[in-house]
Amino acid sequence: MKKRNIVVLAGIAAILVGHTAVVAADDPHGAANSINCDQCHITHGTLGEILVNSADSLVSTLCLSCHTPGGWAGMTLELSSSQRAQPGVSGTSHGWDAAARNAAVGTLPPQTTALLEHLSADSTVTCATCHDPHNNTVSPFLRLDNSANALCLDCHRQRNISSVKTYTGSDLSHPVGIALPSTATFHNPPLDTDGNPQPSDGNTTNDYVFGTGGTVMCTSCHGIHYTDSNSATVDGP
Repeated sequence: MKKRNIVVLAGIAAILVGHTAVVAADDPHGAANSINCDQCHITHGTLGEILVNSADSLVSTLCLSCHTPGGWAGMTLELSSSQRAQPGVSGTSHGWDAAARNAAVGTLPPQTTALLEHLSADSTVTCATCHDPHNNTVSPFLRLDNSANALCLDCHRQRNISSVKTYTGSDLSHPVGIALPSTATFHNPPLDTDGNPQPSDGNTTNDYVFGTGGTVMCTSCHGIHYTDSNSATVDGP
């Protein structure tokens, strides 16, 4: 019995010794870019399961310590606090400190576990709600495949209007999830800012993007980051 205890303790010691030297193995958050686990996580003195090294426990604060102008030297995807969307005011990027439940913009807490469990303690949407820094299986580091806007519609599901809405004098919702009729009446193909059917101007950055079968999606009209509501200009990365 004593011999077994010694073996177990030796194994624990080996794990602890190995832990001190471990580095993240996930691209781009890994040894190849000189990023170690302890640059983002701390083992003691913090709350929450992910042990984030952030003063206010908001994951976005940690993300923006690198993903900001003047942050990590190798950063190519930069965001600044001024780009965070404030509906009706300013911003070119989806908010990263927004309440998951917001009647004004028609949002509810996500239903998918992968997203729900990555809200902050006060049910706030952060960078890590949608992005997984350790897994790029679904680019760009998404927690849920958004090719058919499933990620967007998890929170914005009240906007998932699959039947055409007739204008009644009140703001309703543009239909999503249905194919845009292939007629000039419905401006299909849509016109670019030069007045010609896309993509005749050769600038794909101002094209509307449709889903399988030509379906209209949230992201046909809306962008997530680096958007400025001006299709005549090229947005950021």
